[in-house]
Amino acid sequence: MKKHLILAAALLIMAACSKSDLKETQYIEDPDYPGLPIYSDMGYNTYGAYMNDQVYQTSTNYGSNRKFYLVADREGLSMTFYGWLDGHNLSMVFDLPIDTTFAMDDYHDLLKLDGMSFAIDTTGTTCRVKMEGTNAPEIASIYSGKITFDHVRQVVVDKEDKEIIVSGKFQFRAFTTDGARLDVTGGRFDLGVDNTNFVNFRD
Repeated sequence: MKKHLILAAALLIMAACSKSDLKETQYIEDPDYPGLPIYSDMGYNTYGAYMNDQVYQTSTNYGSNRKFYLVADREGLSMTFYGWLDGHNLSMVFDLPIDTTFAMDDYHDLLKLDGMSFAIDTTGTTCRVKMEGTNAPEIASIYSGKITFDHVRQVVVDKEDKEIIVSGKFQFRAFTTDGARLDVTGGRFDLGVDNTNFVNFRD
């Protein structure tokens, strides 16, 4: 069942904004996790995590127009975050094998993820994760991890469908190909998804 999120504060903001304005990043730093955005479920288009002792966060804070994309195909759903780590661009990609269970025909089908969790591993039956970009660590093995979709809701304003908000948390521990340990902690994401950042390659 589709869940509708109609918040008074969001109504006031979105009524005065264009569709493109909804895609702007609303970055508010978390006082308890310096360098990371607050954990939210308002479609702020932010994400971030600690990677060992460094901060990985939304690349738009550094002038990039790229934020994130979700791509569905016959094998699963890929969720790519374009971020920034230690002065370099770094993309974090989560590959979810959900399409083997239920189809993702358009972005409204993301509502099926509400409340779901996936173990993060290096196998094809769980959520796989990889990193791409300058100086990106190459993951050799993951020995624990989890991604949770805490809130997936539809935003409707004046009876007009605006977007699906996808928010949740992630964390994992891994070893890289050079034998180093990689601890990703405090991960969070709050995304506003519509046809501009969701692509269906199933057909």
